Amino acid sequence: MARVTAHDGAKLKVREIGRGPVVILLHGFGMESRHWLPIVLPLAHKFRFVLPDLRGFGGSSRLTCSESCVLTSHAKDLDAIIRAYGHGKPVGLGGISMGASTALRYMEMFGTEAIRHYAHIDQAPRISHGPDWPWGIFGELGPERIRGWRPMLDQVAKIDPQTPYENLPVSLRKQLHEDLAGFMASALSRGWMKWGAGRLMRVPYIARQLVPLDNWYTLYQHMRAYTEREYDFRPILPKLEVPTTVIAGRRSEMYPWEGQAFMADKLPNARLVTFEHSGHVPLIDQPIACIRTLSKAFG
Repeated sequence: MARVTAHDGAKLKVREIGRGPVVILLHGFGMESRHWLPIVLPLAHKFRFVLPDLRGFGGSSRLTCSESCVLTSHAKDLDAIIRAYGHGKPVGLGGISMGASTALRYMEMFGTEAIRHYAHIDQAPRISHGPDWPWGIFGELGPERIRGWRPMLDQVAKIDPQTPYENLPVSLRKQLHEDLAGFMASALSRGWMKWGAGRLMRVPYIARQLVPLDNWYTLYQHMRAYTEREYDFRPILPKLEVPTTVIAGRRSEMYPWEGQAFMADKLPNARLVTFEHSGHVPLIDQPIACIRTLSKAFG
């Protein structure tokens, strides 16, 4: 894996695969760059894929976010990656879930001049719920589930970020596993996958292999941001004229597809692709359709 020097001097791990026009793909919360491999390998003869591990995950799991706003931190890192690989030419950009929110935050901060096409995968333009927005995280169950995180997050806020994971209170570690298990189960659409993710995330050793917990504070930063920040990108949608492919999982429990249909309607130059048999992670549910859609988007 290569390393890219981020805006604050941190070294981000990045995978590079293929040849051709540069396409940067951003993973979601609880994921990492290697989860893109089954999707990008069949297309490696057409594109040069750049797959970063965002702070807190994969090869960058020990890096703490540089900003109090995690999406701002990731967006600044994305700017460094685009500068390192774009060489002044527009790149293809895609993101799933948190990676998609990072891309929107990047475009809000830096504009779209460096992007030739954007692929937005199963992420609402507003994460939280509101009186005029019923399609936030976890759908109609979202407000209750987010409130359920608060006791754990309030307890974590009182702990020194440098505390080794093994020294956290047992009850806190157990609750963190429970919350992460629930999050992962919501990302999956099939019953056996939900059951497996729920069980495995509750086994400490296995959970630490699936989602590195040594840098538990970075996970806390992300969960806290999801509970306290609105992350509403609806106001910028009419200004984003970059060609965009919006990919929505019709069965997504994480973000109802209607919110992404709204987004595609508000973007000036967008195409909505709905995966009828997919949940939040079409990379798993409909990989062939995902490969074909991304090939067409970036081709």
